[in-house]
Amino acid sequence: MHAPKDNQGGNRGHGKLKGWIKLAAGVALVWVMAYVVLPWGQTLPHIRPVMEAIADSNVDTGTYWYSQCEDTAVAQMHIRNTLRNL
Repeated sequence: MHAPKDNQGGNRGHGKLKGWIKLAAGVALVWVMAYVVLPWGQTLPHIRPVMEAIADSNVDTGTYWYSQCEDTAVAQMHIRNTLRNL
């Protein structure tokens, strides 16, 4: 017995496998960015002083990424003041 075909004449099972492969590749790409590329980027000459100043000042950078809230303005103010004091 043959696998069912979709409207374009291809196998539905092949399309699902292709979708799972794309999902796995996307998750792997996010992982590589988070655990390889971004940590490496913190060591670049222009980025390193900023990262060190943020760490030394205990600035909560997580609040900086949220918009439309008071914490964003506070985090932005702390980061600007920290960078001025470099």
